[in-house]
Amino acid sequence: FDIISRLVRLHPEDFRMHAALGVAYAGLGEKEKALAEGIKAREMLPVSTDAVVGIGPIQNLALIYTLLNEQDKAIDILEQLLKMPFGWAGTNSIPLYRMYPDWKLLQNNPRFKKLIQ
Repeated sequence: FDIISRLVRLHPEDFRMHAALGVAYAGLGEKEKALAEGIKAREMLPVSTDAVVGIGPIQNLALIYTLLNEQDKAIDILEQLLKMPFGWAGTNSIPLYRMYPDWKLLQNNPRFKKLIQ
């Protein structure tokens, strides 16, 4: 946490730092801070600016919602991502949703199960 906080201070213009800080806050249970950083990262690089790299911050926001146990919001985003081109990590596809560790916490959610079938 200290390292990513320092990196955000050094590179406040880098959406990746804010996205990572949001995930760290979510892991610590700091809901408001996590969402603020995740939303900020998404706004810093919207898909309207970059259709490929802009998917990364959206995916990180889904992970933040997953870690905060806001599964429906996470699944809403994952459904949205399936309608978009592959992101920079190429993880927005049903086969990868099945095996990607970020979505492990969603595996028992009936809506997620339906999504990945």
